[in-house]
Amino acid sequence: MKVPVFTELQKLEFKEKPKPEIREAEVLMKVEYCGICGSDVHGYLNGIMVPLGTVMGHECSGVVAEIGANVKNFTPGDRVVAKPIPECGECYWCRKGQFSLCNKAFERAIGISPAHDGAYAEHVRIEYPDQMLFKLPPNVSFQQGALVEPLATSLHGVRVSSFKPGDNVVVIGAGMIGLGTIQFLKIGGAGQVIVLEVSEKKARLARDLGADVVLDPTVEGEGLRERIFGLTGGVGADIVYECTGVPFGFQNAMFFAKSGGQVMVVGINDKDVAINPFMLVLWEIDLKGVLGYYDEFNHVIRFLEQGKINSDLFISGIVPLADIEEKGFRRLIASKDEVKILVKP
Repeated sequence: MKVPVFTELQKLEFKEKPKPEIREAEVLMKVEYCGICGSDVHGYLNGIMVPLGTVMGHECSGVVAEIGANVKNFTPGDRVVAKPIPECGECYWCRKGQFSLCNKAFERAIGISPAHDGAYAEHVRIEYPDQMLFKLPPNVSFQQGALVEPLATSLHGVRVSSFKPGDNVVVIGAGMIGLGTIQFLKIGGAGQVIVLEVSEKKARLARDLGADVVLDPTVEGEGLRERIFGLTGGVGADIVYECTGVPFGFQNAMFFAKSGGQVMVVGINDKDVAINPFMLVLWEIDLKGVLGYYDEFNHVIRFLEQGKINSDLFISGIVPLADIEEKGFRRLIASKDEVKILVKP
């Protein structure tokens, strides 16, 4: 099979690779759809988090094609979604249920290193099926299945925050992670959801998915903080979710929070960013990072099954694997309006 290999910065080169062979405890998954993640794009641009030689792709759904002799919980034909970062189940963090903090998880993950090929391919080898595979209900499509991984990150950000029903919140960025965060906040009974977004298209999506107020920071300018405080009774947001991964969001998030509030850093920012820690101290702001997910996959699948997530609005386009670079990666880089592009092998 031909797969796109990350051979140099801003270049994917299609190379012939044999169909993966599985061992006794492994599963071979036929890929139906795989989403292009923001971390894939970051890696493509600058090599951060994704080494050269990697076959990327980790937001995937598909069908169990083959099983090893020792696999008990899956059979060929099962419709599944893959959690790409398998925990060991034995370390200090796994015993606490904090699976994304497992010190072996990322070295086992698919699509982020040359050691474990990802799902930009016709088939992907699943080495730890009991940790990595989740069955899809009949009424959840493969396209929806490919959204489970990023939605799990959004849900995780809400669950590990101090959020409670009635809280007024600010979500910075209405990309895939931000839009998912908006939906889970609304499901959870948020008070006012204020979204900051510069793209008119994404701003419309945010409103369609339940945002109460959407503001363009470039239009509001220096009055943005005052506007947010005015919308929250002069107090500020209980929680700010930074979902862009760009310096502006991280640098300014604490200025939108109330004294004693919380800032959740959900977006991945790979640049050095200057902040004034004195303001964190002065306002007693709780600054917390978010990495991946713990047990959110089952919850997201259940929400999709129950029709509580409007997933159709997330998909900006579907492209064949052969066009992944031009119509996928470069399209996402060129436009701020795209949310999620799915790849179809």
